[in-house]
Amino acid sequence: MSGSGMTLQHELKFYPSDKPLTENDYRREKERILRKVSSDPNPDHYLELAQLEYRKGLYEESKKAVEEALRGRPDFPEGELLLSKILEKMDRAEEAEQAFLKLMERHPAYSCAYREYARFLLEKKEQVQRAECLLLRGLELNPQDGLAHALLAEIYAQTGRERQAVLHLRIASRRDGDTYLHQSCGKVFFQMGKYSEAAEQFRLALMADPRNKAARSQLKLVLKLQRKGILSLAKIPWLRKSDPVEER
Repeated sequence: MSGSGMTLQHELKFYPSDKPLTENDYRREKERILRKVSSDPNPDHYLELAQLEYRKGLYEESKKAVEEALRGRPDFPEGELLLSKILEKMDRAEEAEQAFLKLMERHPAYSCAYREYARFLLEKKEQVQRAECLLLRGLELNPQDGLAHALLAEIYAQTGRERQAVLHLRIASRRDGDTYLHQSCGKVFFQMGKYSEAAEQFRLALMADPRNKAARSQLKLVLKLQRKGILSLAKIPWLRKSDPVEER
């Protein structure tokens, strides 16, 4: 697959899965994929296996599978992006960063690479300005990337540009049915003290996946704070330490 002219529907989004992965689900999916690999060992099937192992948190196994995919198809941006993410999960941050940079150099029109590297910079290095530039570049390539809009809104909220943040959250939240995306939007609304909007996003997240415990916990917290009119900053694990939350 070429790295140019890609649209979101052809890209690996690398959002956390909206649905729980039970042990039975994992075993059943792995057996199915291994049968495909055995009968037709092409890179797409190895990539599917790598994604499953990644979702299960088995990063060594995921790495082995994606490396097999890349051996069969060296020009494979989806595989390169997954490898970057695996290295990040394995706490090999410098290797992950070099992999992101190499991916963007080799596939300059692959919008997911810009978004995921921007997220990496925000989470691992707090490089806000650089991340903003990368997100804007990615959105030039793919204006429909909801998570890129949500990440950009988070930057705008952090840097006092609330009007721009709300605009990008409105765009991002148009993609109904994506639990992780609604959670991301809800978190930014929460950071800005817009609790009604945050609650609505967490409700949408739960509608898409009623078994999502994180979204349920987030919604309960926002509703509790709305009732009390008090925001305790002490124990909110889904906010980054640097997030500016207004105490009320």
